[in-house]
Amino acid sequence: MGVTAPMLIAAPREAFCGTYAVDPFRGFYQLVIEAGAIITLFALAAHFRGTEQEAQAPIALLMASVGGMGLAAATDLGLIVLFLQMVSFPSYLLVLLVRSDKPAQEATFKYFLYGAAALAVMAYGLTFLFGLTGSLNLRIIGTSLAGADRAWIALAFGLVLVGYGFEMTLVPFHVWAPDAFQGATAPASGFVSVVPKVAAFAGLLRLLLEALPHNLVPWPVMLAIIAAVTMSFGNLMALRQTSLKRLLAYSSIAQAGYMLMAVAAAERTPGAMPAVGYYLVAYLCMNLAAFAVLAQVERMFGRDDYVAIRGLGRCAPWSAAALALALLSLAGIPPLAGFAGKVFLLMAAIAGGFAWLAVVAALNMALALYYYAAIVAEMYFHEPERTKAVAARAGYAWAIGLCTAGTIAFGAIPTLALSVAQLGSSMLR
Repeated sequence: MGVTAPMLIAAPREAFCGTYAVDPFRGFYQLVIEAGAIITLFALAAHFRGTEQEAQAPIALLMASVGGMGLAAATDLGLIVLFLQMVSFPSYLLVLLVRSDKPAQEATFKYFLYGAAALAVMAYGLTFLFGLTGSLNLRIIGTSLAGADRAWIALAFGLVLVGYGFEMTLVPFHVWAPDAFQGATAPASGFVSVVPKVAAFAGLLRLLLEALPHNLVPWPVMLAIIAAVTMSFGNLMALRQTSLKRLLAYSSIAQAGYMLMAVAAAERTPGAMPAVGYYLVAYLCMNLAAFAVLAQVERMFGRDDYVAIRGLGRCAPWSAAALALALLSLAGIPPLAGFAGKVFLLMAAIAGGFAWLAVVAALNMALALYYYAAIVAEMYFHEPERTKAVAARAGYAWAIGLCTAGTIAFGAIPTLALSVAQLGSSMLR
């Protein structure tokens, strides 16, 4: 992170024969990915201490993080495919860290099948962009598409969106997420819910702003519609869940919908890109804190349903408080980071001409408050089913402490992250 941070104020330039961008945009998203990997490493180390997975997990974590960092900087179609594969394959291994676990086996199989199909479709779509322009470079593609047939451009965009939508858990490319999140261990689920999503948002933004002018294909409207469907579906499905990891999977789908509405406005208002960047930082803190607490509960009780966290406020007050703060932040309760992030996203959508989408998002945020509040009520207004203490390990404490501190600090002083996100909005054009 110390090497990456100076890139936030460096002049944008190209590297490796014009295939890799060294710009503030790349620096910001790589910092977010590195932070997610470090926090997850703490939780994984605590969760698998003394097991064979203790040595295996960091390797998969490292390779997935490197792939995500590369995707944020790739300006070449070939590198985009390569780095997407580097994100996906280690993520499959993280879901299957416990190889003898049958739910994990089933989840990994589904994750792999959907991932292979989505990335194959995306690679096919990228070949259309190459065929239309004769170039693999995003900026050259952007300047060469002007004379191309718009129907072919729209088809290429739709195919490419399948791959990014898979990583971002957008509807209808989300179907792998609930099973993968439930089958994996909680720390691995937390990583898969955050880091591939951050990398995919970075990759999609770079592709849209450098290679696909909106006057050739109406991607802002298309993304706005997908955002509305994604957030609504995610929240409605979360209402029905009893597994907390599965509930957070649908919550993650809804959160992706919120962020996508600012992506839809990215070319229309300068506030959209900082809003996406800020919310990704807030989302990282909120989601990883929730999964770190679930990891403690899962390790001690072997389950992740409402019964497991019933009365948690009495038997593990600090863990319960951290989970409550994370969930309330995901719900958008002030003065936590999620509240400021949602305000920035709504402002970006309205400034970008999507007032109707902001209304849909506000209604969804009100709906989501119900299931987040239900978990908090389970922890504080019911007697615990068990008196066994939740695992207190240093790795969990570090992960939860860092994420909770970020959730509070970035909410109380949102300019801390927003100013960095604004620096990270500058990219090669």
